[in-house]
Amino acid sequence: MSSLITIGDIKLDTFVVLDGKGSQCCLKMPEAKLCLDYGAKIDVDVVDSQIAGSAPNVAIGVFRLGHKTAVISSLGEDTTRPLAMEVLKREGVDTRHVEVVKGEKSTYSGVLNYKGEKTILTGHIKHEYHLPVRFTKPDWIYVGEMGEGYETIYRQVTAYAKKDGVKIAMNPGSIQVEEHKRVLYDLLPHLEVLFVNREEAQALCRSTPLEIHKLAGALSKMGPKHVVITDGPRGSYEYGGRDLRYCSVFPGKLVEATGAGDAFASGYLGAVMSGEPCSEGLRWGAVNAASVVGFVGPTKGLLVNKEIRSRLKAHPSFAVNTV
Repeated sequence: MSSLITIGDIKLDTFVVLDGKGSQCCLKMPEAKLCLDYGAKIDVDVVDSQIAGSAPNVAIGVFRLGHKTAVISSLGEDTTRPLAMEVLKREGVDTRHVEVVKGEKSTYSGVLNYKGEKTILTGHIKHEYHLPVRFTKPDWIYVGEMGEGYETIYRQVTAYAKKDGVKIAMNPGSIQVEEHKRVLYDLLPHLEVLFVNREEAQALCRSTPLEIHKLAGALSKMGPKHVVITDGPRGSYEYGGRDLRYCSVFPGKLVEATGAGDAFASGYLGAVMSGEPCSEGLRWGAVNAASVVGFVGPTKGLLVNKEIRSRLKAHPSFAVNTV
């Protein structure tokens, strides 16, 4: 059994599933637009609020795969705090490093779902993140999405990686990707795994759209030992400096896509932390993500170890290929 500490925002997501009445969407990607009838009262299929955020999602996912997990995060003095603490403790995640910020509100999001794809309205509350003065050294640290105030903890994680040799994985949030601050690029050479989707990869490379192999190569030159790029329904890729590996999407029903990337990351990390090779990490990630998108919300579909192994056994032809 290995151990993982995740770092990032804990938030309350409210999910609204639109049934198509009173809403329209031009699905010509990548410039798709979701339109609602202005001033109208629109019936929806589902409204549900759940605790979310890449840090808690990955901590829950990796715990279900058999490893110890803890979260470093901040919550405001509001109704999100007791709900988040209850959910994390019920899921087996250590919450001793979750800080309460007096006079502040917790981060929140509204997630509009239309035909399986999501549009997110989010409010990141500024928290000054920092590593605890004392904490048990983990085998892995996962750096997830954060709002403003992330610079200090990025510097601390970089210094910690240099000093203690802990394996670091990261999936930077939209704010970090858009701001292009030096603290982000200083951390990249110390990463064991960088998780990004295709759009995030392009933003980090400050490039016009490039082929996956060029994006993977460019990111690899920034220092991560392994670069993992997810590309939605087109599958995922892993590059470790030599071969580019490809894994298709695992079969399953798409209900709502929130948390797919976090489920993929937790599946990948759960496999590697269990002693499996990176290629198996791609397969575990794909199976976990396919399960999560079959539910509304980011954690209901997260699988346990034996469920992932069973589903892979039932699909022996589901393989990773070198491209």
